[in-house]
Formats: sequence, structure tokens, C-alpha cells
Amino acid sequence: MIKLFILLCVFSQIKELSPDKKWAIEIVTKKTEDYNLLVKGEPITLTVEGPTYLRVYTRIPWLRDFKGTKIYKIILQENDFDERIITLESEISKVTRDKSGRPLSKWRSFYLEVGDGINNYKIINWASPTDTILLKFKYEAPKKWKNIAATNYASFIEAIEDEKIIKYYELKNETQVTLGINGPGKLKIISRLSYDETISGEQSYTILVREKGKITKFPLKCYKSETIEYNNRKDIVPSNAKTFYVKLGQGWHILEFSLSGSIAKEAALRFQTESK
Repeated sequence: MIKLFILLCVFSQIKELSPDKKWAIEIVTKKTEDYNLLVKGEPITLTVEGPTYLRVYTRIPWLRDFKGTKIYKIILQENDFDERIITLESEISKVTRDKSGRPLSKWRSFYLEVGDGINNYKIINWASPTDTILLKFKYEAPKKWKNIAATNYASFIEAIEDEKIIKYYELKNETQVTLGINGPGKLKIISRLSYDETISGEQSYTILVREKGKITKFPLKCYKSETIEYNNRKDIVPSNAKTFYVKLGQGWHILEFSLSGSIAKEAALRFQTESK
């Protein structure tokens, strides 16, 4: 499978990219990379031959008065038919500047799964704290993850994501979701805080993971999603997805998940492991 993907990368290529404006950035190691400028009102169009995967790395220029994290949004149009909004959140990078020394954000990325043949894409700077988003394109395949089931939980919450029903485990205050899993490996946890009518704006919450009496805290910040909704719970709205990881040692693990540090009454979790 690895050999096949390498061959696909060799024979696949970006046929056309317009406009092709460049912005050179410099990392502390003195490695220089060119990013394309995605300016408001000036979409980037590109033609890619597949099948392949294309990873799109993004950054934004970081202004002096920026604090904390910043959100920016990209509209991706594929073959004049499909359109989706990609929301990204980043913070200042401590190691990356442009050639003039101005700070940039940490990179954030998303993937394009390019179908067989010639495919046309349009990328639009829909909303950003500056007029410019920086883009870099690389042929990279995403890691493969598979969903795993919780051992003990109260109920499911169904989220509608990319026109698919995705099942999460409901996690209410003063309750737990329990997961039994065999190590070694890496466990990926995807969480969403649930906003009711009394909650608005950016929120903080903590997911506690208990194993054999030891508690590990994962503090998270979120905002109400503008694109995702619950299918079977119309009384609440999910936040943007927040992801964290638990490294698993050899042997059997029983992990207990609970919600803390939030005015929200509940959250939603799902679990994944890397496919082998």
C-alpha cells in the first residue's frame, strides 16, 4: 500500500495553480519555505490529477495586537459542485517568521482526497483576522484511524458532519464514559462541548481521564459550531471539535472519562485508534 501511494504521488501533480503569488517564511533552523498568498477577494484555483491526497498547510500573519488564538475560515469548492467551509484555529508560532521578521501563526492543515483524473479546486478566503491566509501544498496521505466502542456509557449523540451521521458518547456532569482498550498504542479522543440556550461565546472545559486512581487533565477551549448540528438533540448545539491523545502502554487499560470546569451540563466524546 505504501509503494502504491508513492507511485501515485510520482504520477500525480498539480497541473495548474492561479494566482501563484509567493510568500517566503523562515523557520528558526533557517529553512525557508514558500507559501501561496490567499487574499480576500482573490481565490486560488488549482487543477490536480488524481487519484492522490493533497495536504494543505495554512498559516496567518500575526499582528502585534493579536492575543490568544485566532479563527479563520476557508471555502473549498471542488469541481464546481461540492462546497464546504473549513474552520481553522491557531496561535502565534515561537519559531517561524517571514523574511522581514514578522511573526506568523502555527501551521494548521486539512486534506484533499483527489479523485481519479483531472480535478479542479477553488479556495476562498472567507473570513480571517487579516486579509491574507498563507497556503502550502504537499502530497501527503492522512493517517488512518478507526472508531472504537466505549465499554460503559449512558447514550449516543448523533452529529451531522459532512452529510454523514457520526456517533458520539454523551458525557454529562457527574457521570462517566468508560473505555476498555489494549495497549500499546495511541488513543485519539474527539470531544465537543454541548451549548444550550444559556451558553454563548468561547468556553473552557476539561476532560478528566482516570486510570487506576491516577487522573490526567486535558483543558480545552471551544466555540459554538456554525456548521455542525446534532441529529437527535435539537435542544443543544455542538462546539467545534477538540482533539487530544492518550499514550497507552503495554497491556489492558480501563479509562474513565468525566467532564469538569465548565458551565455546560454535558459534552460528547468519540474514540479512535490508528489502523494497522
